[in-house]
Parts: sequence; C-alpha cells; structure tokens
Amino acid sequence: MPVGARRGALKAAAVVAALLLCAPAALPAPAPPLVEEVLPNGLRVVVAEQPGSPAVTVDVWVRVGSRDETDELNGAAHFVEHMLFKGTRRRRAGDIAREVESLGAWTNAATGYDYTHYYVVAPAHAVGRVLDIQADALTNSIFDPEEVERERAVVLQELSLIEDTPARSAVFRLYQTAFTVHPYRRPVGGSPEVVRRLTRQQLVDFYRTHYGPANVSVVVAGGVSAREVLDAARRLFGNWRHPVAGRRAAPAEPPMAGVRRAVEERDVRVTTLAMGWIGPDVGNPDHYAADVLVYALGRGRGARWVRALRDQRRAVQTLSVSFPTAVDPPLFSVVASTAVPDEREAERAILEEVVRLREEGLRPDEVARAKAVLEAEVKVEQHTSRGLAGALGFSTTVASVDYFRTYLQRVRAVTPEDVRRVAQRYLDPGRYALVAIRPRRGL
Repeated sequence: MPVGARRGALKAAAVVAALLLCAPAALPAPAPPLVEEVLPNGLRVVVAEQPGSPAVTVDVWVRVGSRDETDELNGAAHFVEHMLFKGTRRRRAGDIAREVESLGAWTNAATGYDYTHYYVVAPAHAVGRVLDIQADALTNSIFDPEEVERERAVVLQELSLIEDTPARSAVFRLYQTAFTVHPYRRPVGGSPEVVRRLTRQQLVDFYRTHYGPANVSVVVAGGVSAREVLDAARRLFGNWRHPVAGRRAAPAEPPMAGVRRAVEERDVRVTTLAMGWIGPDVGNPDHYAADVLVYALGRGRGARWVRALRDQRRAVQTLSVSFPTAVDPPLFSVVASTAVPDEREAERAILEEVVRLREEGLRPDEVARAKAVLEAEVKVEQHTSRGLAGALGFSTTVASVDYFRTYLQRVRAVTPEDVRRVAQRYLDPGRYALVAIRPRRGL
C-alpha cells in the first residue's frame, strides 16, 4: 500500500492509524535515478534528484521502533522521537523550530513498529542548512529535563486522543489480541502508565542503544544536486562514531488455534468492530498479492466489500481494509462500524464474504481495477519530494532500495490466481482476532 497508508505510525500529533489499519507501506513508483552511498561509519545516504522542483525533503530514518522495546520501556521509541528536536549542544530548546521556520520550511516525525523517522520539507536552496539541523538533532540531543516533562505531557495527550477514538483504539487492541509473544502486540505509543514512569535516563539509554550510524538512512529528494548532497552528508555525518548492536530477531508468533475475541463497552453510539488475520511479511512474495487484495476489497466505492457489505447488504455503516508492510508478519485487518449494538451480525456478514472470496476468488476485472488504483495512488504520492523521500526511506528501512525499485513491477505481475491463493492461505474464517467496542447497555 502507499507510503501514506502503510507506515502505521504514531506522528508527533497523532497515530497514523491508517498504517496500522494499514500502515502504510512504501510503494515505489518509477522515480528519478537514485544515488546511494554507505559512509565508512555505516550510515546510508540515498538521493533522488527531481530537476526543476523548488522543494527538498530531508528524511532521516532510524531502524528502531516499538518492536525494539521491552514491556517496561514500551513507549520509549516514540518518546525519544519527541525529544530529538528539543535542544542540542549547539541549539537551545526552540532554536530548531525557529530556524526551520526562518527557512520557510516545516518538520514532523513519526514512530512505527519497525522505524522512527524525522523529516524537514524546505526550499531546495536550503538543503545544506537542513542537513546541518538534522545532523545536529540526531547526534547531539541533550534531553533537557524540563523538555522531557513538557513532552511527557504532550505524549500523554496523544495517547488520550487515541483512546477517545474508537477506530484507532480498536486497531491497537486488535494487535494486542492477535499477538501473544511477538512485540507487535505492544502499542506504538506505549501505555499511559509506562509513559508516566519513564525516566530521562531510560530515554537517554534507549537513544544511545539504538541511535548510531549503522541504524540510520538519510534520504534526500527534490531539486538538488546529488553530488552536493553527498559532499554535505560526508562532512556532517561522516565523523559520527557510535556503534550499535544489530536488531534482535523477534519471537515467532504461534498460529491462532481459533477465534481470539475482546469486547469492551464504552460511552459510544455505534459499535466499532475490528477483525484481523496474520499475513505475510515484507520478505514474503505473498505480500504483493495481499496488497492487491486490500485494494480490491476495501479501496474506493467500487471495491467488493464496500459494495457488498456497506451498500448492498447494509451490514455496516463504514468499512476499511488494510495491510501494513512490515519486517515481520503484520495483520490483514478489517475495521467497520455498525448501528447494531451487537457486533456479531456484522461479523457474520464479513465472514460470509471471506468464505465467498476463498471459494470464488476475484474476477479479472476486479484485480485489474485494484492494481490500477494502487499504482495511481503510488505515482501521485511520489510526485512530491516529501512522498518520494518517505517511500524511499521506508523501503530502505524495512527492506531495501531494490524493494522500492521493483515494487510496482511485482504488483503488475499479480494474477487472480495469486490473490485467491493468498486469501485461502491467510484469511481463515475459523482463526482470527476480533475486537469490538460497543455502546454501554442502557445508552
């Protein structure tokens, strides 16, 4: 799925629930020639020139996310993300924001299960200044105690907003229900209880453990010269010497033996239902057909399940289907809302469509439509420097630059038979996770 739909990230303002419904994948489209260099310290630089573009995006990706935490540190990756632009040995708290603004630029960041990234979008002529800011924040952040407490309040507010949004909280609970041993069971932003307890020293230790050049990719896309960007990157990042250990393999999640169900009553007016099946990881060729399946079932008014479940059967009021691109097997998920307090009627309708899909597959025209919509979204998104840098950075971090280069080619090769085989392999109507958030009785 497109980068915007795949990352599955908790942004500085909120979670990108679309990726978890998602998330986000990094979907590569035909792009300008890429220049890639690994510096002697292990840091990777990727540059995509977009001649004539007035803008540039500098996107720094770190191979660390919530999957790299422990239960006691759940939320540390996202908390550290909040701290990296809050003061360095060269710039006081607030200086980075003012300097970025003075350039006519803006910045944001996101944390996911498998990554954290920080990006600045600026006029192309300011690329040198932006690289300097990014290098300073990445290597010299001081974690000022007062700023830690200010950001703790911001993080807790974000978690509260997620909890107050049934569709978002249902997705996180779905992952907690579906996974029992794999770290994807932990919410990306952590829990309020753990975030309140995290100390400054724990955050600094987490940062020092995972933030080193071998874990970092600096991606630059826009109206810039690759030669000049590489020269600046060597100068600004080349002397960074901080060895870090490689990522540990996560325990494999055992297959579900049946249905895992979690139901919660809240002060809501409609019922939100989330169902999930564990699907293929980014290294499994099946995930290309799974991406096409998502678009065929849930993307747009012409998608099969949108028409069948929402428009024709009226079993649900809203429906989305998603599947993130991830290092380890993530969830193929369906999220729906219904005015019927008991979710089982909608659940039955969805399972009937699953059985039909497994038995009949998709028509060739449905597969063709899904691939066309997917490819169009990818190309539109990567037309901008921000979209292109994001897709490159995501691909490089969870897979490789080659994944970016070949993704659409692999999607175009998906056949109706591939889609049916993937549906039969992963969408078992007797083994799935379900989370329902219902209205309290008496409301």
